[in-house]
Amino acid sequence: MQLRHLLQSRAKRRNLRVLAHGRRILFLMLPLGAFTGWMMGLAVAAYLALFEWFRQSLTQNHLVLLLPLIGLPLATTILALGGVGEVTLAEDIEISHKDPYSAFPFRKSFIKVLACFATIFLGGSAGLEGPGKWFGAAVGLQCHRLVRSLSRRLQFFRRLLMDAHTMVACGAAGALASVFRAPLSAALFAAEHDGTIRSLNLVPTLVASASGYLVFAAMMGHQPLLILTRPYTLAWHEIWMALPLGLACGLGSSFFSAAQATFRRRLAWIPLPLRGLAGGVGLVVLMLPGHLLLPGIPVARGGGVELVNHLLMTPPDLRLALIFLGVKILATALTLGSGGIGGTWLPAVAMGACLGSAFDAWFLPGYPGLLTMLGATAFAGAFNETMLVPVVFLAETTAQAALVVPALVATTVAYLVAREWD
Repeated sequence: MQLRHLLQSRAKRRNLRVLAHGRRILFLMLPLGAFTGWMMGLAVAAYLALFEWFRQSLTQNHLVLLLPLIGLPLATTILALGGVGEVTLAEDIEISHKDPYSAFPFRKSFIKVLACFATIFLGGSAGLEGPGKWFGAAVGLQCHRLVRSLSRRLQFFRRLLMDAHTMVACGAAGALASVFRAPLSAALFAAEHDGTIRSLNLVPTLVASASGYLVFAAMMGHQPLLILTRPYTLAWHEIWMALPLGLACGLGSSFFSAAQATFRRRLAWIPLPLRGLAGGVGLVVLMLPGHLLLPGIPVARGGGVELVNHLLMTPPDLRLALIFLGVKILATALTLGSGGIGGTWLPAVAMGACLGSAFDAWFLPGYPGLLTMLGATAFAGAFNETMLVPVVFLAETTAQAALVVPALVATTVAYLVAREWD
């Protein structure tokens, strides 16, 4: 009798837990992911429309070169007048793992998102995943605050209450799914910290990411972020080529980190708004090579997705690939070092694609695109200190499972080299 009562009690508690999970998925994770995905979908659509307008209206008359003189000073002025000051996404994420409420207060997060858009839309070299993560995290935190407040009055909301860290990760995952157009990568990226994925966060972020991607796909379609023009098959020589490519990507990511730190240190004495102006002048100079060589492709501006797709669709050129690599590294380091803010994942993907394209031109000229994508994966993994997310990102954005094997080799080597070198 006692055993049966114990089993019934356990079954009842299990059913209540399942019911609680179902309620949280239905009333919190799905709406939160859908809302942040929708908002970032609007941002992506605006970015694409603005990029096309720049290409048609400001490229031929070279006025596009003046954009950084507007964007970076505007971004740093927004940060200064908003009382935020110099800030980086990496620092906020680190703080959020200790106290989310001190890392993502809504007003300051909104100011940071505005500064991100000013940086990215108007000539800076940074990725949209930056404002996406800031915005999604801030919305997730406000959702937690609302549910916590209502739970004190209504029992229904008491059953929905979740950990603040989980709500922050869910909001970020929904936004990142729209930027990456890869829901699994977005969920892993939002849930991972210091190379560890917390299982407590993974399930909610997967749900929120899927919801955000579905909303984005309904708005923008299912076209992948990076477009491969041919299928690839797996061979042994690709594995061997992944080793030196991973070594080069690890060293390149360390150089990028050092360049960013150098610009930040050397420009720290300049007041923040004037620092943005100084960075804008430097970006105008850095934009010249890309503007002259590829006037329709923003080599130094934005995250670099257009540059990666150009490298995938054209025969590899060693000289151009190395020029673009140097320009993208210096432009992104200068953007972030002079007070501009934004994401580093997509710029790192672009840098790695340039380095991989140079390897394609030197070693595999008849098989273009393969090492370009492996380089993009390895460089992003090395700089962001993660091995799993970039490989999943590659599989989702290319839909070619054969690339995963050499990507694992290149990314692991790059990760280890960057960690030891730093």
